[in-house]
Amino acid sequence: RATVASRGPFQVISVLLLLFTANGIFEPLEVALNRVWGCTKNRSYFRNQLVSLGLIFACGTLAMVSMILTAMNQTFLTRLVGTNTVTAAFLGGVLFKMAAIPISILILLLVYWLLPNCKVPIDRMLPVAVTVGLLLEVLKYLTLILWPWLEQKLRVEYGPFIYSVTIVLWSFFASMLLLAGAESAKRNAGIKPEAASSTQSSSA
Repeated sequence: RATVASRGPFQVISVLLLLFTANGIFEPLEVALNRVWGCTKNRSYFRNQLVSLGLIFACGTLAMVSMILTAMNQTFLTRLVGTNTVTAAFLGGVLFKMAAIPISILILLLVYWLLPNCKVPIDRMLPVAVTVGLLLEVLKYLTLILWPWLEQKLRVEYGPFIYSVTIVLWSFFASMLLLAGAESAKRNAGIKPEAASSTQSSSA
């Protein structure tokens, strides 16, 4: 509530810049997934921007739905057990964390399925998305556990850039997990790069 109350007026240029920079995340990720699946050709810049924009809105919508459902559940719990109880606070936190896991899995499934520039078997990607989603949750809580030590180390070495470096480090490990999941799915499906390339060529 304090964050919402302290925000400034809506800025169109800021939103456009945010969308533009967010689009840049998916371009190298598409290239990496194309390499994993043996796709022979990357999308053009314009097509990549369209796909990235669609994924941004889809992921944002899923996150918004998750927050809305969590807020509705918290409202229900407040009416059920009261406002100033430890039980309500605990159950609200549990519901929020439980809602975040399936949303993360759905987002990963969309990225695995739609981002590569070739046909990817969605049935093979679902268990991978579940596994990687759970591993990302483990990574998140591992980061929280190690944060006191990590914060002290990064603050000494990077000074005012501590949070930027933290984001880069976490993004690196998350990306490695995501790409490892794609590589695992390809190997379990028995698809070699040459076979994936020929599939892409025949579909074109």
